Amino acid sequence: MKRNHIISDKLPWYQVLAWSTRGVSLSCNIVIVGYLTYYCTNVLAMPASLVGTILLVSKLFDGFTDLIAGYIIDNTNTKLGKARPYEVSIIFVWLTTLLMFSCPNLGMVGKSIWIFATYTLANSVFATLLNASESVYISRAVKSDMARNILVSVNGIIIMFGSIIVSTVFPILIGTLGTSPEGWQKMIAIFALPLGTIGIGRFLFVKERTDAVAAQNHRVDMKTLINALKSNKFIFLLAGAVLLYNFINSVGTVGTYYFQYIVGDVKKASIVGLISLITPLVLIFMPAILKRLTFSKVVSVGAMLGIFGNVIKGLAGSNMGLIIVGNLLGVLAALPLSFYAPVMVISCMDYSEWKNGERVEGAFSAVNGFASKVGAGLSSVVTGFVMGIARFDGTLAVQSDAANNAIIALYSWIPAIFFAVIIVLMKFYKLDDMMPQISADLEARRNQ
Repeated sequence: MKRNHIISDKLPWYQVLAWSTRGVSLSCNIVIVGYLTYYCTNVLAMPASLVGTILLVSKLFDGFTDLIAGYIIDNTNTKLGKARPYEVSIIFVWLTTLLMFSCPNLGMVGKSIWIFATYTLANSVFATLLNASESVYISRAVKSDMARNILVSVNGIIIMFGSIIVSTVFPILIGTLGTSPEGWQKMIAIFALPLGTIGIGRFLFVKERTDAVAAQNHRVDMKTLINALKSNKFIFLLAGAVLLYNFINSVGTVGTYYFQYIVGDVKKASIVGLISLITPLVLIFMPAILKRLTFSKVVSVGAMLGIFGNVIKGLAGSNMGLIIVGNLLGVLAALPLSFYAPVMVISCMDYSEWKNGERVEGAFSAVNGFASKVGAGLSSVVTGFVMGIARFDGTLAVQSDAANNAIIALYSWIPAIFFAVIIVLMKFYKLDDMMPQISADLEARRNQ
């Protein structure tokens, strides 16, 4: 087997770094786009309920585009591979994000159309292609489970450093440049230009392998794709957990409101951002932990920490000590699904092939991507509606008690409830226990 076609258990350092470039780029983009509701309400002076409606309508497209993206990827067969060609979409993600935060003064209707169009292109088209190809790419670039776990852990460490930088710097920039539409355009450009360029590193340096699974480049019709999904309950249990996690993660951007109106200083949000520095230390030990515990058990333990952390945040008020402790537990809770969901999707692919005799890849990766985007999108929608019902007014320096209570609920109590639901979903996710037998059976079939 040729070395340049596979990342083996001994991972070449340059390919590990290259693999992480797109993850860093997209993760930083997600952090920034999470501030879209804040930008619309506080800079463009759009009603929170209107912003929520715009994002909700945009998300209706995702149900179609994710399935279409999965179908396209499953039927892609190029010299570059099946998933690799779609990595260039990261450039267009950043281009449309820059346009998103460069909304001209077109009146309320014009602003609404602009935000809807750019947000839909960034998420329903370009981010969809990236998310739908993620698990397909790693399954074709990395052969063994252990190598994947190591790669994902290192990838997570690098991604977290990038996300920490953006999460720490962005609130500071909001307090300085983010006081005008022009200032926001400059802020986004500061991140978009370098991160859009860095994001194509994976495409340039990581190849898909040509053996075993990668050799299965037959066409997959829509009926086969749908049947594969219908017969696999595990992908939907996983998708439910991923959706809830991404809701929790994205609704965390309401922390900007929390620090501005509850704590009284939006710049202190950067202190909380520094808590994520602990993530790389934990990820170092994740491959060893995953040798002893299944993915579902690790996810459940993380969710329990998330419940405790958000309860503490709900009781914290302006107490920075409690806020820091609550967010520290939240960071630990986020790790399993944040970084290892794509590897769990590969198990779902293997289960489908084992059960049905035909391998479908893009569709399963697309379901995971769809869940991620819907969760993130719903967080913006729910934030907009809850804040609207509570009569939040971004032009006021001091909010009403109802608005402040809505901010606290979004920042703590709602995430705590969703973490509890994740634990329930993982109780029914039994695929981890089945995988040793499934892997052995598939290996025997492929060697015939």
